[in-house]
Amino acid sequence: MVPEREVSGINGHSTNIAHIRNIKRCSAVLVCVSLGVPAGPLLLTGSAAATARSSLAPFPAPNVDFVGLGNGSGLGMGQWGAFGYAALGHAPYRWILAHYYGGTTLSPGDNLVSKDPRISVDLNENDGDPVVVTSGSAFSFGGHSFLGGQAVRAVLSSGRWTLSDAAGCSSTKWARVASNLVNPVAVPSSVQPSATLNEVLTVCEGNGVDLAVRGTVEAYGSPRGAVTLSILPVEEYVRSVISAEVSWSWGLFGGSDGSPQGRPWGFQALEAQAVATRSYVAAELASGGWAPYATACDSYCQSYPGMANESPILNAAATDTAGQILEQPGTPGAPGAPVTPGAPGTPVFAEYFASSGGYTVSGRFPSVVDRGDVVCIKSGYYTCNPCHKWWASVPVRSVEKTFPSVGRLAAVEVTQRNGLGSLGGRVESVEIVGTTGAKVSVSSYALGSLLAGNNPHYCVSDWYGVTNGP
Repeated sequence: MVPEREVSGINGHSTNIAHIRNIKRCSAVLVCVSLGVPAGPLLLTGSAAATARSSLAPFPAPNVDFVGLGNGSGLGMGQWGAFGYAALGHAPYRWILAHYYGGTTLSPGDNLVSKDPRISVDLNENDGDPVVVTSGSAFSFGGHSFLGGQAVRAVLSSGRWTLSDAAGCSSTKWARVASNLVNPVAVPSSVQPSATLNEVLTVCEGNGVDLAVRGTVEAYGSPRGAVTLSILPVEEYVRSVISAEVSWSWGLFGGSDGSPQGRPWGFQALEAQAVATRSYVAAELASGGWAPYATACDSYCQSYPGMANESPILNAAATDTAGQILEQPGTPGAPGAPVTPGAPGTPVFAEYFASSGGYTVSGRFPSVVDRGDVVCIKSGYYTCNPCHKWWASVPVRSVEKTFPSVGRLAAVEVTQRNGLGSLGGRVESVEIVGTTGAKVSVSSYALGSLLAGNNPHYCVSDWYGVTNGP
């Protein structure tokens, strides 16, 4: 999925606000090496000391060559597969969701997010830094008014915020405006869904990124320090996420004969993405919020790039499916009763990833064959899956540097697979073996950064094999 989020109430906030941490994850469109690639801990067999093997021959080539399938965790919906099923197989989004999220039901309304509650997105790349906002139009921050083009900086100290203004975000001279404020909120000239880039707030993050966001921005003093919260309705959040997770151009392909709404069939993949995104947020709301999220990118991340990448086609996919989420089958509990994760009627954590390679992974949902993943439509847009099958050539010296305890490399051996699909299925364990017989047993994703950094499309998954080993 690219940034990660958390959902729930926090002290001083109404419980209908979801707090979602913003972390990055790989998608079918954006390239991020670490997304969907948890760097599994190294599991030493013995102490990586010499085993019964001795005097093994060095690896027979300067590079270890791999063939791989897919990109990402394989859990839930494959984005490229969804596009293939939609554009080439003319599958409606309901079928796509049922295929990837087996055992769930589609709730069309009267659910946790059908009334479009607000959520708060923790822009965690700015955690601990001052909250700096600006806008092309007049705005307010902490009840104080500012002109378009001005920048306002909020700095936290001893639980209170101090506001200062300047001519722009990069200014070095700031004039104090107010102090001793508690969690001040910045409000743009318009919070309407139709607001333009000139009317919304822009968050100037400490890493140099300017993020235009819909809704309001709160400088929040959390127990861990300064936090920047982007607060907006769920449906506007969904519009933002899908703009980074899938390509708007997918909605142009597949022809429109017999298609729902008369749009090209590829649009169904965009609608499936919108429902999956909304379902994930709803599940976080149901969990009670500030869930124990990963501190690095994994299959549980979503991307939140603000509003800059929105497009009419993607916005239409969100609007056409508004309020729809995936839920556990069965009858929900009484209104107001405590929500139990996994209980009937509760929203589903609808994980998704870029490419399955042809087979998804059994986990929260059953594993399925993913024939749509091989999609390739020749065009000037990004419509051919570059990671259905890929090759990586990793320098031996890079492997030795990553696993120094084995010394000189002799072999990279897959010791266990899940048995589903070609090559014997996805890797479950690997051994890195040295010429002295020393070896380490590692998780399937321990080679992730090496694989991603040594193939042209940065593809990485736990489905691979060595093609030139001893």
